[in-house]
Amino acid sequence: MEGHLCAGRVGWVLFAKLKEGRPQSESCRLSAPVVMKLRYTVLHFRGGQVVQEPSCPYHCVVFTLGEFLRHDSRRQAISFVLFRLGTYYYSYRDVWRLEEELFAFCNDPVESALRMGRGIEITVGLRFYRYSIRMEPSFDEGVGGGGGFGGEPASSDAVKELAVVKYQRGGDVGEHSCMICFEEFDEGVEVTRMPCMHAFHGGCLTRWLESSHLCPLCRYAMAASVGP
Repeated sequence: MEGHLCAGRVGWVLFAKLKEGRPQSESCRLSAPVVMKLRYTVLHFRGGQVVQEPSCPYHCVVFTLGEFLRHDSRRQAISFVLFRLGTYYYSYRDVWRLEEELFAFCNDPVESALRMGRGIEITVGLRFYRYSIRMEPSFDEGVGGGGGFGGEPASSDAVKELAVVKYQRGGDVGEHSCMICFEEFDEGVEVTRMPCMHAFHGGCLTRWLESSHLCPLCRYAMAASVGP
């Protein structure tokens, strides 16, 4: 299965295929691997000339078919890969469109993999177009200026009001690892929770909110810092 799309300053190609090998048994099909391979290149348009940066190597992350069957964990997995590779830095709005497109694109391959008892390999090729003259306002500017992952830092007062809770497996903290540093939570460790209920290591979240007022996972917007 293949898909192509160009959205503003980002173009991408999506390709999915079932992995070769012996099919998984009925009881083991949910543990079949889903391999996501993603890489991107950047094209700079300057004065009528095009300069292409060397493509980055493929970034591979392995999930399970069970994770991709559930919509919430599939969305979290896709956001994890795009965030880990730093793609939101280049075009927040357009990569968000890619996230939605990739989420829907996975439906048919996941169903085929479950039916056939095999894993999937999903390849994502991105191309960012960078212009020396701004052609349109960016999403980042619309949420308060700045670049990177979502404009201005969070308000210091809002950060102070964040809840600190203890992580317990099976408790009310939905995450099992910090999606900023990607380390698993230790049993009983204190984690800091956003108003959207996503939890992270306190130090990781504090550093994140110093440059963005958006949740790293769902982009919930906290109160932004008021500039001078």
